[in-house]
Amino acid sequence: MVSDLGTWMQAVTVTVLVATNSKSSGATALVFSSLFIPQGLMSPIGGLVADRFDRRRVAMTMQWVQAVLAGVLALTVHSGVTSAYALSAIVFLQGCASSLGNPAFQAMIPLLVPREELLGALSLSGMTWNSGRAIGPMLAAITTSVWGPAASITGNAISFVVMAFVMMTIRRPLHGGGTVKMTQAFGEIGRAIKLAQRTPGTRTMIISTVFVQLCCAMTFSTIPTYAASVTDWERFWMVLYVSMGIGALVAGFCVAGMTALIGRSRVLTLVPLISCFAIFLASQAHSSYLAVIATMLFGMSAPISFITMGAVVQRDAPEQFRGRVLSIYSALVGLAFGGFSIINGYLADKVLGLRTTLWMSSLLLAMYVITVQFLWPSWKQIVNGSDSPPRWRPEALAGLRDRSARVG
Repeated sequence: MVSDLGTWMQAVTVTVLVATNSKSSGATALVFSSLFIPQGLMSPIGGLVADRFDRRRVAMTMQWVQAVLAGVLALTVHSGVTSAYALSAIVFLQGCASSLGNPAFQAMIPLLVPREELLGALSLSGMTWNSGRAIGPMLAAITTSVWGPAASITGNAISFVVMAFVMMTIRRPLHGGGTVKMTQAFGEIGRAIKLAQRTPGTRTMIISTVFVQLCCAMTFSTIPTYAASVTDWERFWMVLYVSMGIGALVAGFCVAGMTALIGRSRVLTLVPLISCFAIFLASQAHSSYLAVIATMLFGMSAPISFITMGAVVQRDAPEQFRGRVLSIYSALVGLAFGGFSIINGYLADKVLGLRTTLWMSSLLLAMYVITVQFLWPSWKQIVNGSDSPPRWRPEALAGLRDRSARVG
């Protein structure tokens, strides 16, 4: 929770700083997505590290690295630098450290909770992130108003230090059990990609996530510029961020119950339709009240979709390769979110305009729902699956195991 608060304080502070100085959706999307694009570059390596070394130590080390980089960013902002490119470069390095540590952190969760409680644990993890999303913008606004943006970013550095000390209290070994040497990194990443392709749940969720990210990235990454298009109140961005965070908190409470009640496939059909309506409403809203309702609905629906998709990947990945499979999934999520944010930001600035781009995003999301419902016959069966461990045929993993044995 503490680390998530700091992360959102920094993300909002830097994004608003760039938006205020540039007045550009593209520049705003660039700096916001710089934290996520590194997932596509470093997560596969992070997954291999998570399977090769103690996951707790890996995650803890990356917390210290991020603390140092947050301190550098705070000093840079304090010196008066507001360039989107300069700030994005530092945020990008933070994203690399986060992407190296996140597969280890995510792969720790199934080792700490029973399999039947995995979705609930992921929901709780998502709730802490979303609590930070709700409270972080308020703290960022207060801290920035009183002490300046550098102080808000310093709060993030402190949160990483706190998180590192918390991880030091975990005494249980959390080794992934892999024996692959780091010199074989690229070969093992290739094998992880093949394994992700062989896993129906992972393969299906990768395709689904890319489509949903295409439609949702714009709404996440351009809140400050969207807020300026609704009202002249300079702090309205804080209201929208908080509204989105409150919706996400509701999502954290609802996702496990919704899945148990109606099943994963219905969740991943009905909830994107709510996101579709929310994005369309945002594109048409010129009232601050409608904008708040739209962002709250979006903040509630989008996390439910992503948590449910992530749970399917967690469910189907073999234990000894889970870190690598999750890293491939995280890599594609990061590339999709970051890339689509920048592309949509460019379209909003140079081609279509912000509101037309949002309207087009809602239309594409509706087309995705129609596709999985009527044109993808096996989608429902794959998504619903079973909560019991999947039975992998020996030949499906033989090549990977043999390779691990040779280089271990």
